[in-house]
Amino acid sequence: MAERAPAKKNKSEKSRRKPAELSKEFLATIKEWQRLEDETIRFSEELLKKTSNRLIKMTMEMIKSDSQKHKAMQQMLIDSITKEPFVLSPDDLNALGSGLNKHITAEAKSLQLAEEALENSELFVTRYVLSYLIADEHKHHNLLSRLEDLKRATVFVT
Repeated sequence: MAERAPAKKNKSEKSRRKPAELSKEFLATIKEWQRLEDETIRFSEELLKKTSNRLIKMTMEMIKSDSQKHKAMQQMLIDSITKEPFVLSPDDLNALGSGLNKHITAEAKSLQLAEEALENSELFVTRYVLSYLIADEHKHHNLLSRLEDLKRATVFVT
């Protein structure tokens, strides 16, 4: 079933409405998510203590590390809402300069090599690790590309 587009609001209605992020419900959702990340961290630590298998240890370390990063990013969102909002100026983005493009190119080459290795691999464990690495490289490439898009957009906005 197709979704119906929301009714257009006039400019004065839009300017009076607060962003959803400023609602108590939004903050409660992020805080609950943080509690779940804490559970994931504890679960990972428990499993790390119970195994000597390198593959399981590596997997649990990666999950633990990702959950710690998620929790820090969630806290950054909460702080940007409750304490000091994000400010991102064209100067902040321009400081990235050509280094951003070089990093994007390096990530793209990493992806190409990882996908080639996956294509030429047969063993389950090799494919398991390579698949994880490829997903992570895709994530890095997408994050950097979005920064580049934001950098380009500020040229037209400012």
